[in-house]
Amino acid sequence: MSASLRSLVIATSQIKDVLRFYGSLGLTFKTKKVSLGTEYYWTMANGLEIAFLEKPNLKQDAQPHYMFSFRVQDIDQKYQQFVSNRFIGILDPTDFEEGRKAIVLDPDGRSVEIIEVK
Repeated sequence: MSASLRSLVIATSQIKDVLRFYGSLGLTFKTKKVSLGTEYYWTMANGLEIAFLEKPNLKQDAQPHYMFSFRVQDIDQKYQQFVSNRFIGILDPTDFEEGRKAIVLDPDGRSVEIIEVK
């Protein structure tokens, strides 16, 4: 049996902006207290727990080493929502064989692909 991904926990120094960014994709986060008096913000997305842990003094790499990809409906409207909220778009909605894609940067500089599948 192969392994299956169950959860993804990501540290950020910009928790409010990160929650606002991913909230605009329709993700709703809950708060959970953890040891050492901190808390993390989590949600479930198709059986995968996605969580963000605030680390105020975290130094990000110049370019994060991974990218997220989310399926969306009405990609043009969603992309415009990101850009109008001052998030950086690095690929305008573009048609590809598997669907229409765009890429925006989250507050920590991670590339986030949004795709409207054909």
